[in-house]
Amino acid sequence: MQQFLAVVFVLLSLWAALWFLRRKGVAVRGTPLLGRKQAHSIEHLDRMRLTPQHSIHLLRVEGRKILVAVHPQGITLLTEGAADFDLAKGAIGN
Repeated sequence: MQQFLAVVFVLLSLWAALWFLRRKGVAVRGTPLLGRKQAHSIEHLDRMRLTPQHSIHLLRVEGRKILVAVHPQGITLLTEGAADFDLAKGAIGN
């Protein structure tokens, strides 16, 4: 019985430590362990907030840059270009 209580105590201590670390933001679910990086096909490059409910986001999706507008009704694709495409020059037409 004493061994069982010791195991329960250790498990509860580990759970409490994990809860505390998650609450402080040190331990986050889904983060890779031991410094391993995960390859993502979508990367968030920049954001410009226009109003509290409207913003523009620059994304890199599988090597292509995409500019999207986010609004209460959804998402609108503004422009799409290759990886080396300069969105500012492409939008102006230079």
